[in-house]
Amino acid sequence: MKSLFARVFALIVLLSAFGLVSNALALEIITKDDIKQGIIVNIDLIKTADNAVILFDSSSTMNKPYKDTGMSRYDIAKKALMERNEYFPDLGYNFGLYLYTPWKEVYPVQKYDRDKFAQALEALPPKATGATFLTKGLKKLDPILQGLDGRTAVFIFTDGSYTNRGGGMKKPSEYIINMAKKYNVYFYIVSTADDYYSTDLFEKVKGHNSFARVIAFEDFMNLTSYNSEALFTVKATKHIVTITDKKIVGIKTQNFLFDFNKTDLSQDAKERLEILAAFLNENKNAYAAMAGHTDNIGTQDYNLDLSYRRVESIAGYLVENFNVDRSQLVTFWFGDINPVADNGTREGRSLNRRVEILVGGM
Repeated sequence: MKSLFARVFALIVLLSAFGLVSNALALEIITKDDIKQGIIVNIDLIKTADNAVILFDSSSTMNKPYKDTGMSRYDIAKKALMERNEYFPDLGYNFGLYLYTPWKEVYPVQKYDRDKFAQALEALPPKATGATFLTKGLKKLDPILQGLDGRTAVFIFTDGSYTNRGGGMKKPSEYIINMAKKYNVYFYIVSTADDYYSTDLFEKVKGHNSFARVIAFEDFMNLTSYNSEALFTVKATKHIVTITDKKIVGIKTQNFLFDFNKTDLSQDAKERLEILAAFLNENKNAYAAMAGHTDNIGTQDYNLDLSYRRVESIAGYLVENFNVDRSQLVTFWFGDINPVADNGTREGRSLNRRVEILVGGM
């Protein structure tokens, strides 16, 4: 009966595309002696950004081969964007696609249209050539961001190298930091560099901070969940019911709550994590996607770090106490940007200090 449960989560993963399901019910193994089958899945896609801008690198440095695929990194990156465009949900976004090697408006920021965006991707140059004018591209991005309303997610494909010609040009990291201060924007830097943090750009924005995240090219290609909550999240309620012979058929999960400014696990949390560990150890193809959050007390940088420590406290507990394979645990941390309750009340803040868990991959 596991196969039916697997199909439920496969559906959720397919619909989530870049995201992960962030809401769940009480952690509880569901079993039953007699055979019953039935699935009820209510799925809501919730926008976490209003605009998406892609700065794409078509310079000669992208001609390096990608592993043993027989394709260049440029071709692989184009292929990934085309595939994701096929199933990306239209939630009323504005999208933009630009080359910065040199600068070219491929799909100027406008209402997202799947077919038109596919045509824009097809219009990208057949081969990567030329210098990497990343700084000029970032300079041209500034007025684009200035004209956008709401939250913007910017995806920059780069190996971190860049060419500056002429005086007065800043480093790419300086442009990114300056725009993050002025606009409601978050940068997702997809690194195609061989050495993940080999350049000034990656060094300046690496780690968990309030305006940017570096994503390894390999992770971007293989783990769509690494783009989680960049543009939307998936809220799923009421799922499962495939049970037979007291076999584990699924898990309902509830948010793990934390005291103010704490990462300690309660006894109740430890007991529920023991159930989760048993399930993961029995189902090696399963994974637990975990997202850490905080209330809005404190700075964004501190809260981002606190949400990281909270989600890692759960991951570490599962590994150290129950020998759960770390590869089955995918962790995310978002600070205070995604509250589920009113931060203006004590009760609301207590609900926002949480780690959310979804189990999938069966």
